Amino acid sequence: MEMQTVDAPGIVSGHQAAHADNSGGESVPGRVEWFAVYTRSRHEKAVRNSLQQKVVEGFLPVHDVLSRWKDRRKWVQKPLFPGYLFVHVAPFDLEKVRSTHGVVDIVGDGEVPISVPAEQVEGIRRMIEAPVKVDPLPYMRTGKPVRVKTGPLIGLEGFVVEQKGSCRLVVSIDLLGRSVAAEVDMECVEVLDN
Repeated sequence: MEMQTVDAPGIVSGHQAAHADNSGGESVPGRVEWFAVYTRSRHEKAVRNSLQQKVVEGFLPVHDVLSRWKDRRKWVQKPLFPGYLFVHVAPFDLEKVRSTHGVVDIVGDGEVPISVPAEQVEGIRRMIEAPVKVDPLPYMRTGKPVRVKTGPLIGLEGFVVEQKGSCRLVVSIDLLGRSVAAEVDMECVEVLDN
């Protein structure tokens, strides 16, 4: 699995808000935060490339999928969250993102863009970078809260659920209502107190 990123400074229009701890929510003017960008169908990579040209840091989490056609099979990279990617920008730079071809909108409450907690985006990034198979899941916030204590995902927090006879570490992006899972050994995690 390959993580695809675009490095550069900020983006967003002058919407103002609170949440100085970046626990997710309305943006803080001037602070660089993660925002989810909703794109036109199958335009995630094109938007990421356009943002790169505008010197905007973007993160498009992808995973390998075996695609089948009548005459062949091929491994292809598909977005973990179809129709979405993440940008790391200051709220005043969001207009630069909105004006990018293929961008539908910045995810928010209908009026104001809402930031995604950095730990959620970094959790997804860590899973993508690790040598583990990552799969998208429907949104999950149930299961035992855990922290990985050994292995390639050491320090990562999420929920453990049993699925298909194995234990899976689940990390969710609450704003999108989407989750990602990776198989872990129960001996590699410690249960956290709520």
